[in-house]
Parts: sequence; C-alpha cells; structure tokens
Amino acid sequence: MTSNDESCSKIETSDDIMVDISTKDDIESENKEGSAEMLNLNSQREVISEILENHSKLAREGDEMCIIPQFWYDKFRDEAITDLNELGPLDTSSICRDYKNFILEDYEKCPYMSIPSSAFEKLVEWYGLTARSKPVTTVLVYDSETGTLVTEYNKCILKIHYLVLNSNERRYANEHPIYITTSRLSTVGEVLKEIYRAFYVKESHLSVDTKAKVWYVKNSSTSNRDSVLSSRYKLNPLQFMELPVKTLVTQQLEKYTLKKLAITTGDFVVEVKQRGQNYHWLSNYFIYNKLTPSEGIIGLNNLGNSCYMNSALQCLVHIPEVRDYFLYNGFESEINVENPLGYQGHIAKAFSMLVQALFMDSIVARNTAFSPSSFKSTIGHFNSMFFGYMQQDSQEFLAFILDGLHEDLNRIHDKPYLEKPSLTPEMDADDPQTVKKLADDTWKMHLLRNDSIVTDLFVGLYKSTLECPQCETVSITFDPYNDLTLPLPVNATCCMNIKVFPQNSPPCMIKIEINKTASYQQLKTYVAEYAKIDPSNLYGCEIFNHQFCSYYESPETMSHFLSVQELLSDPEDVIFYELVASPTDIIVPVLNTRIEEGFRTPSLFGVPFFLVLSPDEARNPGLIRLKLEKCYTNLSGGFIEFPLSTMDEVPSIESRPLLQQKYNRDDLCAQEEIFRYSAAGTADLDGYFSIKVLQNKLKPLTKVSSIESDSQFYAPTARLNLKEASNITELLDPIVRDIYDYANFEKHSISCDESENNLQQTNNDYLTETACDQQIGSDIEIDSVSTGEDMTESSEDKKDEISAKPDAKTKVIIKPRDIIVCEWTASGIEEAFSQDKDIDWEHPAELLNKDVTYVGTNEGKVKKENISLDDCLKLFSKKEVLSMDDLWYCPTCKEHRQASKQIQLWNTPDILLIHLKRFESQRSFSDKIDDVVYFPIEGLDMSEYIVERDSKGSIYDLIAVDNHYGGIGGGHYTAYVKQGDKWYYFDDSRVTETDPQHSIAGSAYLLFYMRRTENGKLGGEKLQAVLNESRREHDFKMQQMQEQQNALYVINKTDEEDETDDGSSDSDQSNDIGFSDACSNALPGSDNPPRDLNLKPSQCSTATLEVGSVNRELGEGLENNLGRRKLRKTYTAPSISNSPASSVSSDGADSISAVFTGSKISDGAIARSPAKD
Repeated sequence: MTSNDESCSKIETSDDIMVDISTKDDIESENKEGSAEMLNLNSQREVISEILENHSKLAREGDEMCIIPQFWYDKFRDEAITDLNELGPLDTSSICRDYKNFILEDYEKCPYMSIPSSAFEKLVEWYGLTARSKPVTTVLVYDSETGTLVTEYNKCILKIHYLVLNSNERRYANEHPIYITTSRLSTVGEVLKEIYRAFYVKESHLSVDTKAKVWYVKNSSTSNRDSVLSSRYKLNPLQFMELPVKTLVTQQLEKYTLKKLAITTGDFVVEVKQRGQNYHWLSNYFIYNKLTPSEGIIGLNNLGNSCYMNSALQCLVHIPEVRDYFLYNGFESEINVENPLGYQGHIAKAFSMLVQALFMDSIVARNTAFSPSSFKSTIGHFNSMFFGYMQQDSQEFLAFILDGLHEDLNRIHDKPYLEKPSLTPEMDADDPQTVKKLADDTWKMHLLRNDSIVTDLFVGLYKSTLECPQCETVSITFDPYNDLTLPLPVNATCCMNIKVFPQNSPPCMIKIEINKTASYQQLKTYVAEYAKIDPSNLYGCEIFNHQFCSYYESPETMSHFLSVQELLSDPEDVIFYELVASPTDIIVPVLNTRIEEGFRTPSLFGVPFFLVLSPDEARNPGLIRLKLEKCYTNLSGGFIEFPLSTMDEVPSIESRPLLQQKYNRDDLCAQEEIFRYSAAGTADLDGYFSIKVLQNKLKPLTKVSSIESDSQFYAPTARLNLKEASNITELLDPIVRDIYDYANFEKHSISCDESENNLQQTNNDYLTETACDQQIGSDIEIDSVSTGEDMTESSEDKKDEISAKPDAKTKVIIKPRDIIVCEWTASGIEEAFSQDKDIDWEHPAELLNKDVTYVGTNEGKVKKENISLDDCLKLFSKKEVLSMDDLWYCPTCKEHRQASKQIQLWNTPDILLIHLKRFESQRSFSDKIDDVVYFPIEGLDMSEYIVERDSKGSIYDLIAVDNHYGGIGGGHYTAYVKQGDKWYYFDDSRVTETDPQHSIAGSAYLLFYMRRTENGKLGGEKLQAVLNESRREHDFKMQQMQEQQNALYVINKTDEEDETDDGSSDSDQSNDIGFSDACSNALPGSDNPPRDLNLKPSQCSTATLEVGSVNRELGEGLENNLGRRKLRKTYTAPSISNSPASSVSSDGADSISAVFTGSKISDGAIARSPAKD
C-alpha cells in the first residue's frame, strides 16, 4: 500500500486536522482482505526510518511534528514483534487531555515523543487512530543557545482581560481571565485574531464593528502571585494604570513572532469604545478624570452573625496609623512569613486588602457597604472559632486579630530564648530606681522577641506586686498588655436570708451579704461565724415542698466548683443544720406528715430536719421519741406538753402489774433503760404524733467527712412512698414494745379480759392471737398462739412458756439510711404549732448582722448612682487578698500564702484599648452588666493611674467605641467611630453621622483612646519611618502613573484628534513606554528569563480557560504546560554533524537528527522522545 492509494487514510495538517479514523477491527479486517498489498512490519520500519533520516537532513524551524505515545512506538520498534495485529491503532487520547488547548498528560505517567507529520501519516495509514483520538500537532523551534531544533511541547499561554470603567469586584470576583494557547512561532497578527475571536465569543453582546484596541501588559515580578492579572478578567482604569508595562499592540508589531519578542506567557487587555457611550478611550481616563478620595465611611455587610467582627474592624481600621500602614502597603516591607507563631502573612495581607477596599481612592462612586467575606474566610481558616456563623465575642475577635497581625508583622525573625527578669531578694523593693530598672529590662527583653506595629501602638506594661502576710516578702514583676480589662464596681455582692437550725435551740435566720462569686465553703464559714457554730458541724440543704431538695455537701451538687450565685437557686429555701455527731453516731432525716380531712394517705407539711442518734439511742424507742419531742419543742417555739417531756418520775416494775404477769422479773429488770424512757401508765404516746420508720432502699448521696465508718449522712431527695412506712412498735421486741407503750398494752389486755370471760388468766388471753388480734385488730406480735390445748394450765406454766428471755441486747430500731416519719394528728398540729407563736420553724428568729449594709429583698447591689471610668480604674488597682484557691508560693517561707496582690499600670500605650468587663463568667454561670459607665470623650488624664510618668504625655481622646446590645446568650454589636472631625455610627452595612455623647451608654463595651501628642505622631521612630516611606512611595507611584498616562495619551489619541493605527511615528512610540523593555526583560539573561517550555506536566484545568472541552480547575493547562518533560536524549549522525540539529539542546528540548544503519533503526533512532535526566 502506497501513499497514493485511494484506500489510504487522508490527513490534513491545518489547525483542524481531519483523520479518517479506523478502529482496530477495521484494520485487522483490511489486513486480512488485502494482506498481499500490506507491507510487513519490517518494511514499515524501513519506511519510517527513511522518513526520519530524510527529515533530519532537511528539518527546518516550523516543521510540523506529531506527538504519539512512547510505549506504542517502542512496540513498533521491537523486532521481536512480527505480527501487525499486536500493535493496534494509535491512541493519542492517553497523552492529551485537551486537544484544542494543547494540554498534555503528565510525562511521568504517560510518556510521549514526537515524529514528523509525514511519518505520522504513514502510521495512521497503516494502523489508524482510536475512536477518541485526534492528531496532536506541534512544530520545531530553533534554540539559539544550543543551535538545535527542539519540539515545542509547551506552547505559549496567553491571558485575555477586559478594560471596563467599573470592574465591580464583588460581582466578578470569581470570573477569571480568558486563556488561549499558541505557538511561539505565531505572529502578533495571528495572536490578535485569536484574541479577538475568543473575546467576542465571551462578550457576544458587543457589535462586530465596535472599535477595539489590544494592550500587552505585564506586572512587576515581585507581585505576580497576588496581581489582578492572575485572577481578574475585568480591569478598571486604575488597575490598568498601576501595571508597570502597558504596550499598545500596533500594526508594526503584527509581523513579529512571539519568539522574536520573547513572549512565552503574557497578558493582553482588550479595550473597546462603543458608540454613544464613552467619548474617550478608557486608557486615557486620567487625562480627563481624577480619583475619588475615600474617607472610609463604608459599612460592612453582615455575613451571618458577623456583627462582632464588623464592629471591631470599624474601630481598628479607623486608627490613622493602622489605616495608613496598610493602605500605602508599608506592611509589605515588614511582613514575616517565616514566623512559626504567625500565619505566613495571610492575616496581614487579608487585613490590608480590607483596608484598601474601604479607603483606597476609586474611579467611581463607592457602594455604601462592602462585603468582608474574603477576610472572614481567611480568619476562619486559621481560627475555627470564627469560621462558622455563630455569634462570638468582639473582644476575643479583636485580641486574635491583634495577635495575628503582630506575629505576621513581627520584625524579629529569630526570637532568642530569654528568662523573664524579676526582683531578687537582695534588691530593695522600695527603691524607685531598682523598680524602674526592672521595668526597663522587662520591656527591652520583650522587644527582643516582639517588635511590630502592634507593639508600637497597643502594648504597655503592668506592674504586679505580691506581699507575703507572714514574712512581708515582696515580689514585683512586669507584664505586657495590649488591652486594659477593667472591672465594674457593680453587682459585687448579693444579700440573702439564710435559715439556721441549731441542734439545741430554736431556729434562727441570718441576713448575710456575700460576694456572688464566693464558694459554698465561704458561705458556710460566714454563716457559722455569725451563728457562733463550728462550721464543721453545719450542713446545708435546700428545702422544697416540705422535703429535702438538694444537699450541698454532696458531690452531685458540685458545691466545691460552683459559686454561691450558681449554687443557690432560691436562698429563702436554704437551711443550715447544726449536727454535732461522733464517728459512731448516725444522722437520721425526719419528715413530717399529716392526714388531711377527706384523704386516706398522709401528706408532707412543715420543715424536715435531722436527728442525731448514738448506737444505744437507736435501740431505745422511748429515747428516740424523747429526742424528737425536744426537737419539736425548739421548732414549735417552745411547746413542751409532749408525753415524755412532761413525765415527772421514772416508771417502776411495780407500777406495771400486767408486765409482771406476762414476763418474769429478771427479763423486766434487764430492760431498765427502756423503763427509764417509757410513758406513764395513762399517757397516750401517739396523741400528738406517731413515729413511723421508712426503710430507705436508696443508696446514700454521700458520706460526711466528719462521720466515719458506717455512719452515713444523707438527705432523701427521691420521691418517697410514705405508705411503706411502718409504725415503730412493729420493729420492737415484744417486751420492749409492751414497756414502751404500756398504756396501749394495758388497754388491750382489759379489752381482751372483758370479751373473753371463759379465760381465767388475763395474760394468756392477751397472748391468744385469735382473741386479741381479731377483736382489737392490734399489730402486737404474740410469742405463743393458743391451739385448742387445755386452757386451764397453771399460770406459772403459761408464764414460763411465753416469757422466753430476749436477746442479751435489744435489737437496733433505726439503722443508717432509715427515715423517721412523724405522722401528726390534726389536734396535735393545732396545739403545738398554733399561730400565736412568734418563733417557729416557719418563722425563725432573726439574728442581727451589723455588717450588712443593704436592706431590702433577697438580692442587693452595692453600686453608686453613677459609675465613672475613674471608679473602674481605681477598682482595677485596688489591693486585694488572694483566695484560698489562688495561693502564692512565698520563696522565703517556702510555703503557699494568702498574699496581698496589687496590679498597677506602669505605663500606657499610644492607643489605649479599654475593655469594660461587662460579661461575668463564674464556672457554669454567666451574666452581663448593663450599667452605664461614664467616660470622657476628650481629655482622659491617665497620669493619676500610672506609676511611671510618660514624657509623651498621658492625655487621651476617644476615637472609637465598640458596643454590645443584648444579653449573654445573644445580642448585636455596633460601633461609634471618629473619622476626621466627625463621628459616625456603624451598624453593619448602615452608616449614619452621630453625636459621640450617644456612645456613653450601658452598651459601651470596648473603648479606643488615642494619646494626644504635640506633633500628632504615634508609634515611635520605626513606625513613623515606615509610614513616611510608604507615603512617599505612594505619592511617587501616583505621580508616575500620571506621567505614564500622559505618555499613553500621546499614542492613544481621543476622538477629537486624528486617530491612526497604521504604524505611524506616533505608534512607534509604543516601544518607548514599555514594550521593548518588556521584551528585553523576557530574553535570556534578563531578570525574567523565558519560561522553560519543556517541563513536566502536573494537574491542570481548562474550565476557566474559557476555551477547550475539558472541565477542570483554573490554571491546570498552564501548570501542565509548565510541567512538560524536557527532551534530554541527544542523537548524532556523522552525515549531518554540521547540522544545527546535531548538537545537544541546552534547555533539554529534543534534537531532530537520527542514525540509520541500512534499513534497521538503531537505539537512538527516534528523535523527539522526552526522556528522563
């Protein structure tokens, strides 16, 4: 098969190459049908070798080359392969990601090579292309450095921009330039055609006869990464004029190739002038217009609960030194990207962009608000607290911004390790010179590690003094600060009424006044002091609905961690019980119940309390009742008519004849203690209340530290089933029960005797269960039951039978965790707790506390009518004694002491940031103080509050206020800001002029004061030098821009003049304003050498190239082409040793010579294969 055969695949080598595509099956079919005419594999190799040899001799710059997969050609060369069907069609889709934009795959993953187009035609003729493949064509380019021809694997990548009056940054923030690719051998004229084609495709609304110009532009080499050219499609005249290179592309330049002009990558700006709109070209804008100055009176859009950020930023950016430092790019000379504590300069750059967006002079009227979304995104990236849309604290945000700016702009790049200086024992703490030297040393050492605009403006020194109360050792240290947090002298204490139930006296109430942040232990100590009770014997509980609600000694209440304000839900319900108990005693809770009329179940009433019982008392029911009666005597205000309390003499055995009939005398004598506390024969023990015991199955809440072993103290807070309580008599031994409640025993015995006349012995009748229990319904236990035996047995025999001797020791009645329930009768309540009592458990006696200054309701406030900033400053420097939780280790005593501490201002910075501490946070409790603090607008004199006099003066003027409205759970931030001589109120995007007096309100949160100086300069010499230099550079830049505008105007005439673009002398001047310079800068040996055209490809996208068919990320094509693999393999042939292509390419591009031996291809025969170093 020859090249003239009609069956051959046809290839056109124009820009849109058309190939007759054949599949592998088609090729195999044709091979079978016309195998006689098909060359064998060796013959094909000889044909290709001949083409390569001829091409190497005649190769010229611009010859078309085709790129094919390396692995396919290696198989074609492999002499071990003899079957044509083993090769298959060429698959160029494996090496090319975007045919139109010439984006190749990564060479390391998919190696490729180049061959002459004539050789490619033959291969396609024989083997065809796969369905998705297209020819990948390029050209040979002459490398003047090496004198060789190299394959152009990396074509020129050009970006197209559009010059408009208003670039509308917000709307077009994500619109990227148009990308096109072309060969270095393309002429400027050809490039112009491609630029116009791509431009008018995008701007389809423009008429084809619209006048247009194209500018070649270039940014400075130091700011390419952050240039508007890297990401902006639309440029306004100001951005256009700020570009250092601007060259009008004229007809004279159209004949030059990009290679001649050394352009490998570049930016072109299209400028159009539509009829009836802009009379002048926008490139001449500043001939007829001036920049519109901005005062920064621009709001910030709320991005979703971002008012905390907006208010803080408005206060910060309107500080003149901060504004100018970032507005005129003075920060660029001090940015520190190597600081491990910083953020690689990102926060400083983001803040600068924000300042410039608010204050930079503009060419059009500004919007009334700006969206700081880019700034918030940067801050959120480095601090997750500010990433989302939750409300945050403005002061915390401001502290993070100042710290981030400080570290990003720290002039110290290598921080030394330093130890903080302190006052040694041999130094005299009372010597002012010694203290001053310590302060100076501390500041110098601070500057050795921290030196930035934040240090210059915002940082001052604290002086902290600690004094030991024992040895009077004084410790003085100095610490830097950038915001002054002042406490507010309000809500310092709370006043409450606390009830106390002494163990042996009536209840009382103490009115106390205590700090809201005090701990429970401090409250208990306070109460014990005024009640004259040992604090270790006090136990606090909260009572609700006549039962225990909380027990503060329990760890479950977290009383050791919470403050009084957090712990006590209602101080009126708090009772402190005095309980003096030995380690073996048990403390039993006592509840009070009654059965109301119409109800069958008991209900709680009154106030619960505790009963302390020794082990012996817990076995004696009479003693238990007697102790309860004494408690009720105290709780009722002095009622003493209880049965045991009114007993005159101790009952004897002889006074209990029925007991003698039932039990032998020895057993009765063994119960002497029970007799001692038993009621008189006719006394009704349950006349006022009956004692019941509820055996609690719940675990105790805690163990009191003073009560050890199994003596458990607990307060039953769970819901109790009172019907489960048993009468105390049911828990007694029979003999103990009969002695304790003899009156009831006697009553039952007589009743049994009257109803059972046939019984001869009363004692036996009483003990017969069927006779007594059924008729009387008693719960009394019977030791022996009648079973129909002879009831006429002698009384002595029967007595011996039922008088089994009890245990040597009476059993325990009340055990740990049991609950005593006293069930009162209606008459008993009426008599004991009558309304005529002045003092009882509901109305305790009041103890006088002379230390309480507030008289009123439960909670009080110690505050003045007007709170001034002076009050806050004095409170800040007030000496205080450290709490027990914050002890200081005395180096002399070698122990922790409750030292006295005082913090003073040693000096103040030029920008004094005052933080009014309106938010109180005590562990889990938080609150906000809304009281108004009166602060001066002008003339704040800080000399009274600082230790070291400042030569610059101590008079400050207010420049900004950050406000917070609402509560701790949410609210809104706004700002009052001084700009020039006027004040403005910033409420997110809304800005209004205002009176600074309106800022004096309960919403004022952060105050910004500026030091008043004679020359008006702040920040020190370093900062002033940077500001002056940046202002000079800015002024020079603006002057230079105007000169460039004037120069541009000469070659860029308006419609009033005779405009020509025909290569006249006027147009020739374009080279005088940058084009020739731009070209020379891109030539080898310049500061900006041409881009290496044969680097390895990497990940790349063409979605934002605006052309092409692959949907990928911005810059992907550029990075791929930048990453192409250089051609390193060199091929030499004696027959063409003088050929320019026979030498090694210095930039790694491929040489085109090859060596042929007969019809065989040597190892170096393939000329243009990118190979590894």
